[in-house]
Amino acid sequence: MKLKLGKILLMSLSLGLIGIGDSVNASVATDAAADYAAAVSVAPDALTLDHIFQTGTGGGSANHSSVVSLDKDNKVVDESSAAATKAIVKLTDAGGQLGSEWSTPANAFNINKDSKINMWMYFGNQYDSADGMAFVLQNDTRGIGSISGIGESLGVWGIDEGGSSDQTAKKAIKNAWALEFDTYGNNDTGKGTSFDNSWDVRGSNHLAYGYPSLKSTYKLDGHLFDYYAVMNHQGIIKTSHLSNAAWHHVTLDYKTLSATQGSMTYTIDDKDPTTGAALTGQSQTAQIDKSRFTADGKNGNGTDIMWGFTGSTGSKYENNLIMFEQISNLVSAAGVQKVIDSTNNNQDVTNNGNVMSGDQLNFQTTLTYKEGKQDWKKIKAVLNVPTNVTLNEAATIKYADGTVDNFNTNTAKNGVITKELSKDLSTVNNTATISMTGTANTVTADTKATSPISHFNGNNAIVESNAANFTISVPNQTLSITGLTDQNINLGDTASFDALVKTDRDIKPQNIGEVTGVVDNTIKGKPEYIELSKTGSHHKETIPASQLTAGKHMYTVTVVDNYQHTASKTVTITVADPGKLSLTVISALNFGTEKKPLPIPNVLTDFNPNEKLNVQLEASLPGTWNLAITASELVGADQSILKDALIYKASAKDAGTPLNNSSLSILSGTSSRDKINKVWDKDTGILLHIKPSTVKGQTYHATIKWTLSNVPIK
Repeated sequence: MKLKLGKILLMSLSLGLIGIGDSVNASVATDAAADYAAAVSVAPDALTLDHIFQTGTGGGSANHSSVVSLDKDNKVVDESSAAATKAIVKLTDAGGQLGSEWSTPANAFNINKDSKINMWMYFGNQYDSADGMAFVLQNDTRGIGSISGIGESLGVWGIDEGGSSDQTAKKAIKNAWALEFDTYGNNDTGKGTSFDNSWDVRGSNHLAYGYPSLKSTYKLDGHLFDYYAVMNHQGIIKTSHLSNAAWHHVTLDYKTLSATQGSMTYTIDDKDPTTGAALTGQSQTAQIDKSRFTADGKNGNGTDIMWGFTGSTGSKYENNLIMFEQISNLVSAAGVQKVIDSTNNNQDVTNNGNVMSGDQLNFQTTLTYKEGKQDWKKIKAVLNVPTNVTLNEAATIKYADGTVDNFNTNTAKNGVITKELSKDLSTVNNTATISMTGTANTVTADTKATSPISHFNGNNAIVESNAANFTISVPNQTLSITGLTDQNINLGDTASFDALVKTDRDIKPQNIGEVTGVVDNTIKGKPEYIELSKTGSHHKETIPASQLTAGKHMYTVTVVDNYQHTASKTVTITVADPGKLSLTVISALNFGTEKKPLPIPNVLTDFNPNEKLNVQLEASLPGTWNLAITASELVGADQSILKDALIYKASAKDAGTPLNNSSLSILSGTSSRDKINKVWDKDTGILLHIKPSTVKGQTYHATIKWTLSNVPIK
């Protein structure tokens, strides 16, 4: 916010005349100090920021920013003090101030790498405060000296002096992208007070982003001799009054999308400042052009750039404060909690599972150091005691290098156990698993239990675990399955089962079991849901022949009740393959063709078929087998008959046996799994036996019947 000079002079003159100017200034300072003290007294857990930021030099004596270290009781201590447990970035605390804090070279922002920043921001306690602050990514050649103006410029945007949009942009921090947290509506129609004079943000506190030194960020408005700049706000989030004497949680999630593009998802009020519980908050995502950070081509490699915060006030004031929970490029870490039911086959019950009264439970939280510029240092575990569980006293912390810390759960105060880890976590020693054991309390009805979120506060990273919710149920019941026996069937038959599922007690209500049949580790159909009782329920199932090849198959019925108890029964299905008879005549039996008929011989002649006779057979039934043939007489087109015209010859020297309605055995053997392929040579097999005096020049046909039979072993 920026007032016209005439108003400032008039106010100063008027106050001076009545002699209360000093009293007003003292009152403002007192109010600001009281608000600052109140904010510090409820400061959330945060990082210590040792060698993370450096105070900006831009703005000269008007730059009032600093980093303030606090101990566990939120008392101010020296940054190097061992008692320091958190730190506040203070940008402004009175009117007419600028503030800037920038990352150290070791804590640069890599625009080609994903990163996440979690922080708390405080904007004072006044309904009509000003002006706010901005998160800035910049590659200005001035480095930590980068700054713009007070009031609506927030120390980062251009300074509107009534000139062109280009002139306004030239006074901004260069090669930068900024996200503003604006607490005052600059809605006037004059230079230096009109950035918010647009319908999209008028009358509201808001978040918005833009490129500060880009001409298009500012629109020239007004008329001759009275031009002013209106800011082009992008990615707007309208908020309630930010200066409400409360800390606001903000998450910045940066993703690199390509060599030239990145994105920043920013979310505000996504955590309750009192309880720390997650909230939905409000979010927007900005697309970031990476080339904007190397526009002048003079400063660095354009990859590792400076980041930080600017803030400003005008004639009004506010405490602009920031505290950090996570700076992921500094330390990237995670905490994952699991609850294991040791009594019930080490079942994981973390996500709404079931345990029984008296079950032994293991509460395991694994801290994992993923990567970072620093080791995760001085980690203090703040463990919330599970509800409806009696913890054992002995607990451990086991590190990746095999080291074990022991601690005692009876040190809990108000349901919280505090334990400082003896080791930092790093790429060399990257995990620490905290294990506490206990017993599920005795209940008479299903009872909800929770192992709440726990916090892990290190000097340079703060991590939360997930919560675990589970149900403690009434005492155990025993499930049983009867009625299943091994079965022996032949190949091609189905197998049918009738299982009787029982329990030793009737637990009401909803004592339901999920029954699943499995053949050779493959689920058979959909699970069936049955009511469990002492009298039992039937589960019937038929296994189709298509799923049962020759050999042994395992059929398993499993029942799981709604308390996660289980029982199973497995039987064997033995499928016998007794063998089979099969016959295929491969070649057609034709003599001559329409285009090339057989000649009528002058003497008795035997003709071979066009193709060699070929049959394939399988005779794997136990015993002996026999292949026989019969044939009808050859009948001509004029219905005349060639008697005994089809003969069979086992060898070329045989005289040949006429084929007729009497069965003639041509092949035989004993049972074998091997397939037989029989091809008859020339002048053997089925031949055409022609007598000249009886044949006519026409087409003849006959029917041949092949019979493959088996004689079983007695």
